[in-house]
Amino acid sequence: MKCTKSHFGLQAVLFIAAFLISSCSQGPVDVTEEIGEANKVFMDILKSGDPEAMSMLYTSDAKLLPANGALIDGREAIKAYWSESMGQESPELVLETVNAKGYGDMAIEEGRYMVKVGSQEVDRGKYLVTWKKEDGQWKLHLDIWNSDIPLPTARATVGETVWVVLNRIKGDKVSQFEEFNFSYLEPAVAENFPVMRSTVRSLRPVEPNKDGTFTYFYLMDPAISPDGYGMANALTTKYGKEKSDEYMKMFRDCLVDEQEWVVTVQTKW
Repeated sequence: MKCTKSHFGLQAVLFIAAFLISSCSQGPVDVTEEIGEANKVFMDILKSGDPEAMSMLYTSDAKLLPANGALIDGREAIKAYWSESMGQESPELVLETVNAKGYGDMAIEEGRYMVKVGSQEVDRGKYLVTWKKEDGQWKLHLDIWNSDIPLPTARATVGETVWVVLNRIKGDKVSQFEEFNFSYLEPAVAENFPVMRSTVRSLRPVEPNKDGTFTYFYLMDPAISPDGYGMANALTTKYGKEKSDEYMKMFRDCLVDEQEWVVTVQTKW
């Protein structure tokens, strides 16, 4: 994995620029294939869950500039970082080297990454790594990554309104409801109603209710004008009136009874 605070990123860019200037007499060498092989080892060790082995892929004075966190300096600190990361649900990290240029015993790699949990993609982005060759082996020296996924929108502050909408779904209509929600409604909202998309969250129940129904929730956090949450309006804008009516009927067929709207106010925590 390769997001970082802006001042750390500036330090990294200045370091790389200085290095390239000092090495210009050597001329760059394409080491994309070599670095790609080193990344395969990196991915394999990450899968194995061995933080000690992971830390040894870095130089003793290596630095990590992780996503939304402080600078991590040195091999022992890097080992602690990966030990904590490996203790969470096991993700799959896929690294792709775009290009890598070698300058003597140093190299600069530009790449892309993707993180998956099961079949679900949870992150993707780009990275820049400075590699250093030690005892004939390429090791990570300065490791920076940056997610392509926007930071989440700020939620309601104290005193702002949050709406909770309960949708009680028939047991045999769960797949139909999710198809409506994720294949038709969400794409329509995302394409034409950015404020609505950024303030609404959809929650799926972990298990059925005692009567076999399932309660799904929409959270409007923070809530905007009621006119801003018209599903039919969003569907009509993207698909036209005829299709919108068809999808809204699909939605209503899933409901056991009418949606229940609960108006709340954000407290201090």
